Amino acid sequence: MKKIKNIPTLKDDGFKTIMLYYDREEYNKKNINDFYIHGLSDKTYELRMPLPPHRQSNHSILLVTKGSLIASSGFDNYTVEQNAIIVVPAGQITSLSFMSDDIEGFYLHFSTNYLSQTDLDFADWLAKPFIKFEETEIEHLLTLLKRMQKLNESDTNESIIKSYLTAFLSEMKQSNDFQTRVNFPAHERITLEFKKLLNYNITKHSSASFYAEKLNVTTNHLNKSVKSTLGKSASSLIDEMLILEAKVLMQKSNMAISEIASEIGFEDISYFGRFFKKHTGSTPTEYRKLIELSE
Repeated sequence: MKKIKNIPTLKDDGFKTIMLYYDREEYNKKNINDFYIHGLSDKTYELRMPLPPHRQSNHSILLVTKGSLIASSGFDNYTVEQNAIIVVPAGQITSLSFMSDDIEGFYLHFSTNYLSQTDLDFADWLAKPFIKFEETEIEHLLTLLKRMQKLNESDTNESIIKSYLTAFLSEMKQSNDFQTRVNFPAHERITLEFKKLLNYNITKHSSASFYAEKLNVTTNHLNKSVKSTLGKSASSLIDEMLILEAKVLMQKSNMAISEIASEIGFEDISYFGRFFKKHTGSTPTEYRKLIELSE
């Protein structure tokens, strides 16, 4: 597959390291890990596709005005096309499997502390990461994005960028598509809250009863709610999240398979191997070799 122009992966300070290779001027910006914005059609970066699952250290946003991309937030995949956006909050696992050659739009990321003075709840994006905008709504958003991109050319504009970013995020949540999905039916609300809890607790708790207790419902009611919403059981979602966590850790070449198994709550490495193969078709060792071949 042809290399796709896009932003390098943000991972700890690795983003600054990549920027040093591509663009010294950008690298020298003090706030690059706290805030960054880039046009998707800018011919600056190249990224090998697909970008495998990785955990976000910052909040990130991809807005598409032309073309399309396929990205994930947690274990859900989204096709993002014209006038649509996907928001991946810090701590969430994400991947990027496709981006069209005619892509246009914006990528931006910002750290958790960057807007610490606001009362915006980024946990909302775990439940509603995808938004489709109307023409008038996208016009307002693009005006804000273009202004932020211009202001980000100087390190002295941080305070005003924060104001524009706060306005941008507020505009997103005022969109008709976002607002129509605020009042979910009870079974959908329980499912969304369950998915939020999974994101933060999966490596420590893999029992449906734990999540049911946290949600103040019975395990049976949790399973019925998830089944009604997604067509699968709560246990199935737990298994999917465990596999996703394992795939992320598999990319750390310094971690042994036994360490990975232990990290996500499997004391028996043989059982972990069988579990992983059942859900992926490959053993952990085979999957790791596939990663190495794709690099």
